[in-house]
Amino acid sequence: MPPESRIDVSRDGAVTLLVLRNAPDNRLTRAIVAELAARVADLEKDDATRAVVLAGQGDFCGGLDLLEWGALSPKEAQEEIQRGFEAFWALEHMTKPTVAAISGRCEGAGLELALACDLRVASENAVFRLPQVDLAFMPSHGGTARLPRVVGRSRALEILLTGKAVRAIDALRWGLVDHLAAPGEALTEAKAFAATFASKPRSAVRAIKRALTEGEEKPYRNRFLLESQYAVQLLHTEEYRRALPKGTGKRE
Repeated sequence: MPPESRIDVSRDGAVTLLVLRNAPDNRLTRAIVAELAARVADLEKDDATRAVVLAGQGDFCGGLDLLEWGALSPKEAQEEIQRGFEAFWALEHMTKPTVAAISGRCEGAGLELALACDLRVASENAVFRLPQVDLAFMPSHGGTARLPRVVGRSRALEILLTGKAVRAIDALRWGLVDHLAAPGEALTEAKAFAATFASKPRSAVRAIKRALTEGEEKPYRNRFLLESQYAVQLLHTEEYRRALPKGTGKRE
């Protein structure tokens, strides 16, 4: 018998909503991480999905299920962390925009999961924390790589080495989140952003996401070359030709 799903999937037009559902605070078990990887792979291939919203039922995510993960042998832990890294990497590298709708607790690997999304919309009562240092541990799912890109190295060190809770207003000020919403409205606003992204020409959205995501992994000068390559490719798409103002002739 297959394991019970802990990620609810629904669709609103071209936007697909993924909701973590593991009471009380949506901690990430090994099964949930595996399911997330499968969902991301399926949505990347799903032409009807043009944008994705990730949320939690209640709290966004309280981090890893440490009782489960702590029982693993070093070899098993290495394998599971690698699977988690690959799942979050696949989420970050989706060619479809992803928006995290964050309410309540967003801690540990939960915050690392939010950082793998393109945009973060948080409720005013959301709380962010990377508490692993207090457990003589550290982020294991990309936190030390993604956090400094978002908030800067010194602020990232402050968050990582103090393990302190960061209020939503400070998270906005530091750039950890992109938009604040009234309590209970984060999901609605996240879906609105996703719907806007989904309404744009798919070929252009895919190219822009690839240029940004792949560009961050290349030397500075190569980012310009990458941008020009994708831009030239778009000149020959049917969507580009349809978007041209009427009467605009094709330039040879």
